[in-house]
Amino acid sequence: MPQPQARQRYFWLPVPDESSAYGLVRHAFAGTRLDAGTADEAFCGNTFALATPSEMDWIHARTCPDCNALLKEMKGWPR
Repeated sequence: MPQPQARQRYFWLPVPDESSAYGLVRHAFAGTRLDAGTADEAFCGNTFALATPSEMDWIHARTCPDCNALLKEMKGWPR
């Protein structure tokens, strides 16, 4: 019988990231947004300042491929 996977709480947030032409990238962070401070380490291993993004930031910020791949692996999905 397969073992149930542990639930990992995380949230996505567009944060300032120079790797994007838009200036923001959507990264995943452990925990909940309510528990996060002013900066946190994303699943990809980089630390970013956390701020409240606008609606346009959510629309235009691309998703970090490393954060996305790591979360998929944690859920047992293939890369």
